[in-house]
Amino acid sequence: MSMLEAIEKGALRRTGQIRNYRLGMAQLAPEGLSEQWLLRECGDIHWLLLAQAIGLNRAVFVDDEGRPAYAAFCATSLDLLHPAASLPGADVIVTSDIFRVGLGSTGSVHVVCREGVELARLRMISTFVSHDSTGLNRRIVRNRAVSEAELPGAPEGLVELNESARRISKSYAGPPARAGRRYRETPCPSLDFNAVGLLYFPVFSRLAERAQWVGQQRLAPLARRVVVYLGNLDWGDSVEVVEIPSGLGIYRDDAQLIAHVATLRHERAFTSAVIGAHPANALSLS
Repeated sequence: MSMLEAIEKGALRRTGQIRNYRLGMAQLAPEGLSEQWLLRECGDIHWLLLAQAIGLNRAVFVDDEGRPAYAAFCATSLDLLHPAASLPGADVIVTSDIFRVGLGSTGSVHVVCREGVELARLRMISTFVSHDSTGLNRRIVRNRAVSEAELPGAPEGLVELNESARRISKSYAGPPARAGRRYRETPCPSLDFNAVGLLYFPVFSRLAERAQWVGQQRLAPLARRVVVYLGNLDWGDSVEVVEIPSGLGIYRDDAQLIAHVATLRHERAFTSAVIGAHPANALSLS
């Protein structure tokens, strides 16, 4: 039984929403839906649904002691289908639902459909974090003193994403041997950081895509991107995107891994189907 069928039959409580969009320049890339738009739009939906579930009328969170808290993403998994579809001016429906993944962790699933055909599916997992007394983004810490929402249990795809993210986090407890430098950048505060001063989570995907584009110049359309977020940056910090055996690693200038990225692409004659990740590694994180 699908998630929507379960909701219709009363097996799951409706905790989400449905939005309608007419696709234009803001929502599209040259070969289909824009990854950056999907991450930003669905990230906002995730935060809004979480706030509503807690009983807030806006996505501004504080802990039990009144300290600011942020629902930071731990992992995202995006699947993009039908990259050659003609979408300018198309009407699509985005169905979003939110779930409890584990203690202190919340997940959401966002499905984009056009005339009943699925175009994209995005899974997202977040946990609350706060700055410590230093105020540094490098010292961001989990905050378990935020009231938790009453939510239905997570579906299989979110559970698998959470388990895979945990495995990756444990596998890279220390700086691994680097396979080679690929791309270096210093993110710009006015473009790459969010309203609370943290490196905005879609920027990690942008860094991975740009690093691959610089090395390849020709990239097949994106089929899947799985990002596990392991840290953050302060303003003025630089990052290196490095090819590692399981995908791409994004390292801070202190050699700390702050994100693991696995990418799968639709096949094209001029390039491998997978760039920066082995198929088994990418597919295992669905």
